[in-house]
Formats: sequence, structure tokens, C-alpha cells
Amino acid sequence: MSTQSAAGITVEDVTLSYGSSLVLASVSLALRRGEVITLLGPNGCGKTTLLKIINGLLHPSRGRVCINGKEINQIGQAELARLIGYVPQAQRSSFPFSVLDIVLTGRVPHLSVLSQPGEDDVNRSLRALELVGVSHLASRPYTQISGGERQLVMIARALAQEPRYLLLDEPTSYLDFKNQIHVLKMIRGIARSQEMTVVMTLHDPNHALMFSDEIVLLRKLFGLEGMAERQGLPRNLVAVGDPLEVMTPENIKDAYGVDVEVLEVKGRRILLPA
Repeated sequence: MSTQSAAGITVEDVTLSYGSSLVLASVSLALRRGEVITLLGPNGCGKTTLLKIINGLLHPSRGRVCINGKEINQIGQAELARLIGYVPQAQRSSFPFSVLDIVLTGRVPHLSVLSQPGEDDVNRSLRALELVGVSHLASRPYTQISGGERQLVMIARALAQEPRYLLLDEPTSYLDFKNQIHVLKMIRGIARSQEMTVVMTLHDPNHALMFSDEIVLLRKLFGLEGMAERQGLPRNLVAVGDPLEVMTPENIKDAYGVDVEVLEVKGRRILLPA
């Protein structure tokens, strides 16, 4: 079955093994423009791996990824950098660059060879810092801010890149409760206002319920690809689609192996351990 379309990201029959361990098996998705899509599931289910395949950092054993109808392996690095902004979980730097300098590196895909960032690039970077609420850190050394602040700075760097697709691996890592909500609201607002597709991984099912247009619920797999095909072992995808339809007690049990209850509070659904 082909999921390729002219606009958005399509993942078609993607399979990947690490040695003898099957991590992703026959994953097919169609991610529409301007939506917030959350990859959700237990540790080791392939969320980060799938995000890296979408970004071209990993190559699947089988299958393909298309962006705006074009296979990712046919897109040059410069063009890909203008299309996709990526924020991984771990953020490290041993050099005391200023926060603004870090964010300015997000403008590199828009610069010609050997050219330096100009005033417009600086202004766009400052606006990105303001958008995530850390413009007051612009002159601070990146090595002297907290882990949560670094996460916000790297999101600002990706926004300064002005991509059409934003991939975020655990964007709420290292953030306190207030900033978790701030960042998730901000991400949803950016997707709406700029018609930017956001694909992110989260650990908290309730956050996924609150801030996603679509949820991709995954389960963890083990074993060889050939064994999975011969024996009909379950695939990664438990369910894909509207959060209220995906996040049922049955699907959560299938993905995580735990029982939950679904409560409704002021018109919102909340998952609680049973």
C-alpha cells in the first residue's frame, strides 16, 4: 500500500533491525502538514529511531520516507536542512559560545558558502529566542545555563532554521512542570500559525492527549525480521489517528502492558493507572 502524497511526510513499509533485534517492522504513516504528531510508546519501541529515519540520519533496512512527494535519499543535505529542523534529546557543548551564537547556527542552511550571518539572521534568531521565552539569555554562555534552558535554546535554534517540518525528541526533557506546558503550548501554536508539521516523541500519555492532533502509538518488538514475517508477530503500530480514538485502555494495555482508567475532567480525558 502506498502512502505517498504531494504534501507532508510519508513513511512507507519502514523496517529496521539492530543486529538480531527488530526495532521497527513495516511502519507506514502519512503525516499531514500543519499538525502536531506525537510518537508515543514504551522505552525501546523505536520512537527515536523512527524520528532519525524521518530525518535521514538512519537508513531503514527496508522501506522509504518521502517529503513532499520526494524520497529523502534524493534530497540534498542543504535542501533537507531547510526543510527539517531537528532537536535531539542530548545537548552538549564544551565551548562557551553565547546562546545567541548557538541559535545563529540555525541560519547556516540559508547562507551561501563562506558568508557570515547578517543583521537579518541575528534578528530572526532573536525572535526565535523570544518565541520560546529565553531572549534574556541571549548573551549568556551556553555552558552556564541549566539543562532545561539548553533545551529551550536548541528549540529556538531549530525555529531560526525556519523549517517546514520540526522533529523534536523529548522536547520536555529537563523541563519543570510549568515549562513543559509552556513548550507544548508553544509547539502547538507554531504548528497552527506557520502551518509547520511537528513530529515529536513524548513519554507522558496525558501530554500526548492534550497537545497532539494525531498520535502514533507504538509497542516494543524483539527478534529477527524474518521470524516476524514467518510467525506473524505483532508490528510496532498499535494505533494511529485522533488522540481520543487511539488512547483507549485496550490500546494502552497493548503498548505498555499496564491497565489504565480514562476519566473525564472539565471536558478533558485523563489516563490514570487502574
